[in-house]
Amino acid sequence: MGPLMEVVQVAGVYPPHLGGEEAVVEHLANLQADGHRVTVYTSALGASERPRVEQRAGRAGRLTVVRQRATRVANTPLIPGLLVRLVRHAPKPDVVHVHTGHALIPEIVALAARLRGLRYIAHQHLMVRPSSRAGRFLLPLYYRLLYASFLRRADRVICLTEAMRTELTTAFGVDPARIAVVPNGVDLSLYRPGDLPRQPAELLFVGRLAAQKNVGVLVDAVAALRDRGRRVTVRILGDGEERARLQARADRLGLAGFVAFEGRRDAADIAAAYARATAVVLPSTHEGMPLVLLEAMAAGAPVIASGLSEIVEVGADAIVAVDPVTAASLADAIARVLDDPELRSRLSAAARSRAGRYSWETVAATIDELYAEVRGR
Repeated sequence: MGPLMEVVQVAGVYPPHLGGEEAVVEHLANLQADGHRVTVYTSALGASERPRVEQRAGRAGRLTVVRQRATRVANTPLIPGLLVRLVRHAPKPDVVHVHTGHALIPEIVALAARLRGLRYIAHQHLMVRPSSRAGRFLLPLYYRLLYASFLRRADRVICLTEAMRTELTTAFGVDPARIAVVPNGVDLSLYRPGDLPRQPAELLFVGRLAAQKNVGVLVDAVAALRDRGRRVTVRILGDGEERARLQARADRLGLAGFVAFEGRRDAADIAAAYARATAVVLPSTHEGMPLVLLEAMAAGAPVIASGLSEIVEVGADAIVAVDPVTAASLADAIARVLDDPELRSRLSAAARSRAGRYSWETVAATIDELYAEVRGR
């Protein structure tokens, strides 16, 4: 790690709030605190039981997490005090690292940067797609009027895959030379193959129960498999706004004993679930670089996933890609994996090999190099 720096990270939400982006921010902040003074400005949403300010010392630096009062409007955290925090932060940050998963937060960072002469890095975790009629009108407008300018003014832009770099260049006119592809990471010491045999016909979904994750099609695929006379079980680990609707759907289809909604689990429980599952299923409609994919691969679990370019780029020969994702096509892919032990063995070996390329330490070191570059400008 380079010279000690004053680093500010900005994120709309932060653990214990559930989600991939917030987990990435937490991993990075904890690692960076060993060599830098790191402050995370975020909202208190989903963390009402946690202190508003938390601190811990690193080997040479420290981490401070500041959770501010906020209001959620259309899934967007509005943090009234964020601009003041950024403008008054002392000492002046060497770099502001903003995670761009929520509207308006990037624009607040850009305004603070202009007011105080700050340098900022934009971290793109996901190419957001509209999920409602209003969103189909408002999101392109927001992108065109505000977000494109924010990205083009950033000192550097981080994205997760080459596919995302191409999309950022095409959609927002960002110079590709200013975009760094930095993947997410995985804890290779925690997520690893187990010592016991995998369970027969046990499927696993891990993640936030939101529309983007498309868990309903997995529920329908299980019903299709049952109707074909196949017995499978699906463990669904996670929670979210879609949970009640999905449980009602499973009940309506008569899937008691086939689908189990187990709620949130800690990392150790999730690692054990990966190690015993016959296959992990990721039927998402869009993604950035899902942590679940990396965790499943590190555990040597066969993965059945949507054939999205960002997933195929990472998973390659370690996954069975399904495109388009329908209940029938997903059921066919699941049946193929369940019926072919040789295929499962090949997927497992490829997954472990590919996962070895990713570690949080490598990710943090790469981002540290970007910080040093931006600081030296």
